[in-house]
Amino acid sequence: MLFIILTVIGLLAVLSRLSYIRFQAVGAAERKNPEPFSAKAYWTWLRSRAKAILTRESYKKAEKIFVDWTASHYPGWMKWIFLAFGLSVLYLAASGFFFALFIPRGMFGLPLLGHIILGGLFAFSLTALLAWRGRAYRLDKDEATVFESFACPVFKNLSKTLLRKVLFWAFAAFGLVQVSTALGSMLPIFTFETQQAFIAIHRTSALALLLTAIVFIDVTFIPQRRP
Repeated sequence: MLFIILTVIGLLAVLSRLSYIRFQAVGAAERKNPEPFSAKAYWTWLRSRAKAILTRESYKKAEKIFVDWTASHYPGWMKWIFLAFGLSVLYLAASGFFFALFIPRGMFGLPLLGHIILGGLFAFSLTALLAWRGRAYRLDKDEATVFESFACPVFKNLSKTLLRKVLFWAFAAFGLVQVSTALGSMLPIFTFETQQAFIAIHRTSALALLLTAIVFIDVTFIPQRRP
């Protein structure tokens, strides 16, 4: 029950925050005389955005952005590793959260078998992508100095480039936790209580990984309009 609450609150918080930032930026660009924020204006804009996203033109535009980005970052045979990574993430997220949220018994049967197989594919493809793209997301000397301070406000002033790098390595870290806890929960050398703890950590890390991926997609693929 606690995981369900955390999932709902986490998704609502991240999606609400991202949509509000988009509303502020796009709304200011579209209105000649920006008005103070109002809930009515926000929900009207949100409904119009939802309708626009469901159109064929929006789908084609998103597909073109994704194809161009993939071709430039994962050329040649690397696109197949990226495809395997994407498919494994989609299946693992869909199956994992569906059973965690709606099936009290947990995952079992063929979905569990598929989860294990795609988990192996995820581990392999994530390792390959880190080896291929890790250098592109390494922190420069000036960027690394930002984290010498532990003050919370530092995260309010991250550049888009630095934020993308932070999200990339956060995703990699949560991915490592996913692989490690999945293996630990299946090894007989650990006690039943320890394996249960691994499963709880696995679920919590999966939620953090999902939220990180949502923000990374927003920062990387969705065009930003500024006033």
